[in-house]
Amino acid sequence: MKRTMITKRLARWVYFGVILLFSGCVEVPSEGSIAPDINYRNRKQYAISGLEQYIGDFNFSTSTLPIYFEIVNIRETNGGDISKLKEELPVIRYKEPIVGGETPEELQLKTELVTQPAVTINSNTGKIEVLEGNTIPAGEYRFDIQVTNTSGSTLLTDAIIIEFKEFEVTSWAPGMAKEPVIERIADSPNQILFVGYLNGEKLHGNRIDFTTERSAGFKGTFVNDTEEGEIWNVNFPVKNSNTFCTWKVVEEVDGEEQVSYLTENFNFVLGLPGSYVIRLYK
Repeated sequence: MKRTMITKRLARWVYFGVILLFSGCVEVPSEGSIAPDINYRNRKQYAISGLEQYIGDFNFSTSTLPIYFEIVNIRETNGGDISKLKEELPVIRYKEPIVGGETPEELQLKTELVTQPAVTINSNTGKIEVLEGNTIPAGEYRFDIQVTNTSGSTLLTDAIIIEFKEFEVTSWAPGMAKEPVIERIADSPNQILFVGYLNGEKLHGNRIDFTTERSAGFKGTFVNDTEEGEIWNVNFPVKNSNTFCTWKVVEEVDGEEQVSYLTENFNFVLGLPGSYVIRLYK
């Protein structure tokens, strides 16, 4: 029994001696680890050009926190240009804390105008941050992201893939004959031509109207009713909003003209500045 205790004690001293010997010439790494299964949940994401967006939900798994993120490389799947993702855009930042009760003039003194790339990554959360006013063309963009903690760094190739669209119909009423169709036809002017169809017949611009529920609709300025449709000037981006369109129905009953109105709602967003045609079917 006594010999066993001596043996254990001797082994313990040998162990500590080895630790002291190697600690003098080898750096002991910091504690921590990066889990092999770290990734973005739902790696494929979608975005609309022109809008401010925060994209990506990172799965840290058992990794030691904190973790820091950095975009190492961006590629377009089909070899397209990525320069618009790096374009410097103006951003208003607060340079002093807000305490409450400031006048507009005082708030202005606490802000400054800086520039930053259209697309960046939040170094602490891993979210991809997209600035409003960007002009990113439609395409699928792949991000290689480096993650770093106390144990080192790991490069995640194609960590997140974001497909940008220049416009989108987000919803439409079941009373419409079919989904509205959006087409971008030119880089300028910043206008929308709404073309109305009723029972397959193309209508004059004065046969469709957006004055109903205008407070809830897209923000724009009416220009004219034409043979082709109704024209509006808009500022970009045109953000998602519950828009109502009314079709004027003209029928002849017993030799007399009768007029009625049909109203349906739809939602759409236009990100990239330019001239658009939106076709509405009833």
